[in-house]
Amino acid sequence: VAELQRRADALRATVRDGLWDSDQKIFANRFANGTFSNRISPTSFYALQTNAPSEEQARTMMVAWLRNSSRFCVGGDDRSDECYWGPPSISADDPAFPPLGYWRGYVWGPMIQLVYWGLENYAEAVPEVKAAKAALADQAGAMFLNMWRRHGHVCENYSPWKNATDCTGDRFYHWGGLAGLAGLVEAGF
Repeated sequence: VAELQRRADALRATVRDGLWDSDQKIFANRFANGTFSNRISPTSFYALQTNAPSEEQARTMMVAWLRNSSRFCVGGDDRSDECYWGPPSISADDPAFPPLGYWRGYVWGPMIQLVYWGLENYAEAVPEVKAAKAALADQAGAMFLNMWRRHGHVCENYSPWKNATDCTGDRFYHWGGLAGLAGLVEAGF
């Protein structure tokens, strides 16, 4: 057990110190040459699941990225019509976002759930994370119910656009239900 704990601690330190991009203020993919990718997706928040980030890193990611209406658009009244439902699968300020392709901007239930689980680890200690967790659950649940009430669809993925009229992938897909799960968990179910 002691050896496994030592290895886990070493891995957390590697994530915290090696994947944190202090210029972009988020965990980012790192190339073999040591530079960071400027393509930021919800996977950057998965580091929160490991408990590797410091509380300050978690706080910074909420303010600079997750709750930012020009990036991942979670919560807030200042969301644009193009990034109303979040988090999109790539930051809304990335040039790859506007064309909206399968993995370029659509909102995915599994990504919502994985981000939510990471937020749970910091919600009690970091008020900005607690607010982001509640906003994500509320927004994802509303997005899910929007399509369910309109069409009875559980979407494979969802458009980030406010006025989207239907699913962007399959109209009844098992993992699409994860978009509504965070809201149920947040409500105590």
